[in-house]
Amino acid sequence: MGEWDITLYEQTIEGTSKAIYKYDAWGGRDSHVAGYAVLDTAEVFTIPRITKLPIYQLNGIPNKNIIRAIARESMPYEQEKKLKMSFVPLNTKEIKSEGMNIQLKYYQSKGLKEKSRGYYRYQFERFEETRDSLFFYNLNDIVSMQKSHIDSLRIKKGHVIIRQKEDKIINEIEIENLILSSDGKERVISNKSYRLKPKKETKSNQFSNYGIFKEKSTVPNNAYKK
Repeated sequence: MGEWDITLYEQTIEGTSKAIYKYDAWGGRDSHVAGYAVLDTAEVFTIPRITKLPIYQLNGIPNKNIIRAIARESMPYEQEKKLKMSFVPLNTKEIKSEGMNIQLKYYQSKGLKEKSRGYYRYQFERFEETRDSLFFYNLNDIVSMQKSHIDSLRIKKGHVIIRQKEDKIINEIEIENLILSSDGKERVISNKSYRLKPKKETKSNQFSNYGIFKEKSTVPNNAYKK
């Protein structure tokens, strides 16, 4: 049977006992599974127990009424490269998982890749959190030769991932900052990736559990069973 070596991130869903999980698991003979799933927090997370969801990225903060996400419309590369670039949803589906309603907006993979150009790594001095956003201040670029500086950065909550040590000290905050048009067409404006590190020791419990994935430092051993 063997065991899974798994990295698990949990984002609780307000008003429910459920959570949405982001997982990345390696098993014997180089078997690999990764994705998103909904499960009650009282249940043990196991690979056979969960149902993988066709989510590419969350779009906003999940709540008891609905989880909004985007998905990729997949097709063979040779077929896709002949298509005209598209940045608007090609299809919308609504599914259920563990009693939760999930709305999926399907976008063209080629269009998403085009708008995802942009990868930024910064160290931040401090942060503030509101109901729907995170604000980071005094950010220094730690990658480029120019060593640029920005005073502040606002990030919409939902697809924010905190990587942490067992003592809750944050290693890194990973963010996919999806921005859609507000004209009703939901056109992808940008989808920049950020990797942020605190300049001083910061713990994950300084952030709320609302709209944020947090790395699970301890998972029962049987969670790894195939």
